[in-house]
Amino acid sequence: MKIFYIKTTETCNLNCSHCFTSGINGRKIYFDPVATASFVNNFADEQIHIDYHGGEPFLAPLEDMRTFYKLVSEKNKKASFGATTNLTHKLTPEKLSFIQNELSSRIATSWDEGIRWANVRQYDLWKHNVRLLVALGVDIKLFVSMNTQLIKRSPTGVLALFKELGLREVAFERLTHDGSAERNPHIFPTNRQIDDWIWEMHQVNDRGYFNNVLLESIYAKFEGGGNRNSTFCRGCEKIMFTINADGTIAGCPNSAPTSHYAHIGDDIDSILNHEKRGCMIATEALIDPRCIPCEVFGQCGGDCYKLDWDTQCPAPKRLMYGLNNKTDRAVQLQVHLL
Repeated sequence: MKIFYIKTTETCNLNCSHCFTSGINGRKIYFDPVATASFVNNFADEQIHIDYHGGEPFLAPLEDMRTFYKLVSEKNKKASFGATTNLTHKLTPEKLSFIQNELSSRIATSWDEGIRWANVRQYDLWKHNVRLLVALGVDIKLFVSMNTQLIKRSPTGVLALFKELGLREVAFERLTHDGSAERNPHIFPTNRQIDDWIWEMHQVNDRGYFNNVLLESIYAKFEGGGNRNSTFCRGCEKIMFTINADGTIAGCPNSAPTSHYAHIGDDIDSILNHEKRGCMIATEALIDPRCIPCEVFGQCGGDCYKLDWDTQCPAPKRLMYGLNNKTDRAVQLQVHLL
């Protein structure tokens, strides 16, 4: 399957400290639905997933989003559609209809401790919208950035909040040094702090209730023989296209504003075989040599190339060691590889 992130705009109504599109400072432009659909329809015979993205995608005219949906879905009956929205805006009847029909009642949103909402009113609006969509049967995937404010909280309390809101799918993500995050180094925990927090979350995770995407991706590496199942972000650049609102094309959405390599108006063969795209794929495939001696390298396979090492690698090694040895031996192990 190929994945297309369609950025309907570069700007947002929020100004999150970690935003890779620079929040309210992002360019106030909108995508061309016809030209963007024409590019995506080069893959009309393939299984594809399309995610409206941004900035805040619902700042763009809803009719443009509908036009894009119509042009693509008519050509590709295998296409699925979703949206990643901050849900900090009024859900009009038109938006609700679009979510329930064109998006098949599936969206993603984010909850980020201490770095997302400017005031309580914004946060209350988000919670109201989440509860409304859950009541309407909309399937919501929640993304949570693992920042310094989050890891000060107990995972028990965090998961309890999500359960109270009716959310069942949660994806915890590590921060990358893109966009606004470059100007806010204080929001980055150390790899060791994240490692310990993930281990603590593993101890209290309600696997029967939550689809905890991060933990499940780790468990999958050790269940059924392992063999690097769900290895973090390896191969993303081969299957992922981010279309910026100005029509430029990139791979990973986190670095799309600065690492684009082509334009939707270019010849499709030149896009797919572009030298910069090839370099991005090759860079992602490289394994840090410090990974090789690690006892769980066979399952881990190396972490995302966008994540930095500090005194240790960015992978959740404490949990991996524990799963590998089926004991809490991870507590006694030195996790600093070098």
